[in-house]
Amino acid sequence: MDDIKEIRFDEALQKLLNIEIIPTAGAITKYLHRHGFEGATGMKKMNKHYLKQFLKSIKDEELILDIDATFIEAHKSTAKWSYKSAPGYMPMVGHINGGYVIDADFREGNIAPADKNLEFIKQCAEQLPVGKTFDRFRADSASYQASIFNYCDQEKILFTISGQKDQSVWRSIKEIKDNAWETLSKREQISEFVHTMGQTDNAFRMIVVKKDITPLLPTLEGYISEEVKAKYEDERYYCIATNDPELSAKEVVALHRQRGETSENKIKELKNGFNMSYLPTSDFKANAFYFAIGTLAHNFFLLFRQILDISWQKHTVKTIRYKFYNIAGKAVTHARELFLKVNEPFVALLDTVRDMAYQVSLE
Repeated sequence: MDDIKEIRFDEALQKLLNIEIIPTAGAITKYLHRHGFEGATGMKKMNKHYLKQFLKSIKDEELILDIDATFIEAHKSTAKWSYKSAPGYMPMVGHINGGYVIDADFREGNIAPADKNLEFIKQCAEQLPVGKTFDRFRADSASYQASIFNYCDQEKILFTISGQKDQSVWRSIKEIKDNAWETLSKREQISEFVHTMGQTDNAFRMIVVKKDITPLLPTLEGYISEEVKAKYEDERYYCIATNDPELSAKEVVALHRQRGETSENKIKELKNGFNMSYLPTSDFKANAFYFAIGTLAHNFFLLFRQILDISWQKHTVKTIRYKFYNIAGKAVTHARELFLKVNEPFVALLDTVRDMAYQVSLE
């Protein structure tokens, strides 16, 4: 909101964009309070409209849904304390190919990341155009739930979900024979077994990655607590549950690890690049509206980046701002016409972007 104060004094920007009045930060805050959840719903409707434009660019790819919860620390009077020992909010964010936010559920800080994940998946599915469905679903261990596995099987969605190592899983891991492990990388081995849960309709594959970390010295085992030993074992093994019958174990791991780029890094981009790590008010509904505006702005940026040259399409918003938005220019009036004067190398770039934006508008 502090940026609004600076923008209100930028007469050149107002003239170029034909904006006569820029509201104050206080007026914008009142706007957020007045519209609350209704405003957030309106942003989601707009997002669903522009989602169709994004889907055109990935029509030949599998449609993959990634969901993840993220914590926004906020020392507001109404913020609830989270399991991270700090007050704030815990929104659930759903991404599809390339990081487009298909939906976001703004939640209180005391809501567990595993709460109502199936409902959120269905909520994301409702955002898709009629006849369109997800091909794959990926998530962390918070979504290791029988109801999600059953839903994916019923809807014919292939899933890869980080596994939780309960007693039955540990028992199966210990039963893997030495010759059943294959080399995954220089410091990792891989194997798998068939697993099921009490309430799942079908069994599924459990891919196990064993990391070659420094072993415990036998002479020290008597001095180490059982809790420390359990933590050591937990760090040594990593599991992925999947219902994909075709991919090899190594391919499943490679596919699942792409979450780091398509989900986790994109959430960082949303929070850091669009200032969603800061919420302007102590009113939950107003913050939900603000967060919805931020996700829509993030998606607009992704759509805009698609019309840039291929060499620009991997850049973050920070880099795009530096290379494109921060171009030095001068607004001048000549013969009753308004001109923007920039260095000659940028003229072709700006003309290309304007032409591409026009072509997209005709679709």
